[in-house]
Amino acid sequence: MKINYLFKFTLILYFILILPSQSFGQITKRFLYKDCAVTEEMGEIPEEIFVEIYPIIISKIDELESAYEYQFYLGYSFEIDRNLPYCFFESESLKEGIFNPYFEFMNAIDIERTTSFGVEIEDNEVYVEARYKGKIKGNFDFTLYPFDKQSLHLDISSTYSRDDFSIQLEDQKNSLLDKLEVQGWDKVNFNTQILTEKWDQGDEEYDLIRYEIELKRQVFSISLRLFLPLLVIVSLNFLSLILERNDFETKVDIQLAALIAIAAYSILMDTKIPDLPYLTIADTFIALSFFSSAFILALSILKKRRRDKKIAEKE
Repeated sequence: MKINYLFKFTLILYFILILPSQSFGQITKRFLYKDCAVTEEMGEIPEEIFVEIYPIIISKIDELESAYEYQFYLGYSFEIDRNLPYCFFESESLKEGIFNPYFEFMNAIDIERTTSFGVEIEDNEVYVEARYKGKIKGNFDFTLYPFDKQSLHLDISSTYSRDDFSIQLEDQKNSLLDKLEVQGWDKVNFNTQILTEKWDQGDEEYDLIRYEIELKRQVFSISLRLFLPLLVIVSLNFLSLILERNDFETKVDIQLAALIAIAAYSILMDTKIPDLPYLTIADTFIALSFFSSAFILALSILKKRRRDKKIAEKE
């Protein structure tokens, strides 16, 4: 009796947790067809393959290294000359006779496959998919920092040239971004394109698949951290001008402290992004804050000298 209840409970959990993410037909197929007969033609080079990517999470954007950590599914499909019954199996290395385009991630610093290859065969189509995790090199533009947008691209190429087969991209929409997790950024757009490259200074042309995710920095929190402290420092500096004339030393102390604080803040901000050959918006704001504070200090000293000179002339 207890076993019967346990079986029912397990069955209910299964249908609650798994069924919403897959159709009943897919679940049934995967239970009924675990063993596949791999035919010889599945290992032959097809005329074309269709490639698609499913972004999962961008766990970290390292602005100092201009790199980001990315997890995604990469899949490809091709057709064979005859129809076969549905089957699904997993493979560690695709040595069972399934065609492998040997994709290379051209701008990856470090990348690894984290799952087995899932192979699905239905009618005359073979579909292969695996999950990957890696650190990808970016090409960041910080001109508008901290109001910047960044395009994170992933470049994928096959060891086969365009003479061997053609690569087509599945029609993928921006809805893919709905499930992508990126902390601190708003997702703007998702683009795919195929470029043509020549590797190793040879004459053979290769397809280069570029997947590009456009992100916009969430400015509210970073603006508070960046601009609010500087506004407070500069405001206090201006308020020091209304102090009594006899409080010259207090004025100078406040204004010197403001200059030191802005300089220290500038050094702190330099640790957030890499050394750049151009100024960012943040750099411009910090520079304006520094020069306005320096001007206030110079103005206070000049006024003090004029007063001292007038006093000396009267004496």
